Amino acid sequence: MMKKVLNVFKYLAFFGIGVLVFWWVYKDEPFDKYKSAFKDLNYFWIILSIFFSVLSQISRAMRWNMLIRPLGYKPKLYNSYLSVLILYFVNLILPRAGEVFRCTILSRYEKIPFVKLAGTVFVERMADFITLMVLAVIIILSQFGVFMSFFDTHAEVKENFYRLLSLRNLLIGTSAVVLLILMFYLFNHYYRKNRGDQGNTLIKKIRHIKQNFVVGLKSIALLENKWLFLGHTLFIFLMWLCMLYVIFLAFEPTSHLSIQTGMITFLMGGLAMLAPVQGGIGPWHFMVYETLFIYGIDKADGKIFALIAHSCTNLIYIFLGLAALLIIPIVNNSRKKSPSVDE
Repeated sequence: MMKKVLNVFKYLAFFGIGVLVFWWVYKDEPFDKYKSAFKDLNYFWIILSIFFSVLSQISRAMRWNMLIRPLGYKPKLYNSYLSVLILYFVNLILPRAGEVFRCTILSRYEKIPFVKLAGTVFVERMADFITLMVLAVIIILSQFGVFMSFFDTHAEVKENFYRLLSLRNLLIGTSAVVLLILMFYLFNHYYRKNRGDQGNTLIKKIRHIKQNFVVGLKSIALLENKWLFLGHTLFIFLMWLCMLYVIFLAFEPTSHLSIQTGMITFLMGGLAMLAPVQGGIGPWHFMVYETLFIYGIDKADGKIFALIAHSCTNLIYIFLGLAALLIIPIVNNSRKKSPSVDE
């Protein structure tokens, strides 16, 4: 009970921080200015941004199915797609919880063990992380001057960055990794020692979970077409970039900006999303308008753009996520609804 209370308090605290940052960013701007900006938008580009969003979600569902099929299951694409929509919606309420919800939903309607699905999601997240790191290096090298300008005009960010990489933090990080390795070794040793103890229910349960999770991880090695998997991963990132860039074109003060500016803004906004705040509210807006300021966009216009881009993206996630929650039990109505069984 206490753990649940602490989790609720944690989410509310992070949400409160995000709202506070959001208020600080926009407190001095008149409401009529934002009302006028939304009225003057070119909504063709907004609709196109939504279209790119839907394409990225479909591609993500198809990529997930590619990882699930080698496990011996053939989930319906519409169930995987609706689960992905629910993922985005839940993440706006409970950061990082969307992955659990999408596995739970697909496990229920496709009768696939949850832990196996968790293994495939881990593979997905690793693929996304590696892709993001590679793209980050490419973008940073191509726009190195912009990053230096950002750090020079934000001494506090530069100081925090250097503090993050301090000897003390590096030692703490190294110690944490060593501790995790030691804990894994001790657990593995205990697990092997008690492998023959068929009466130990806990050991049997842990063994079962481990086996299923490892099966999910191995799905990457069993892919029928690894190049197609890579293609989907790159396509998803391309769609995310296009979602943001076309909103540049929808807003007159940013309509002249290049795709390179879109790339650096996409990356800086992505870094802000690492904060455990629902939807990145607050930190995302700050990082975006400060980045655009370096490219000559007035801060007031940058704030308006950040509000437009963030609102359009998350409103479609809310709308489609709620629709998915309503639709998925209906489209599966003819199938038996029961919790998945472990295999």
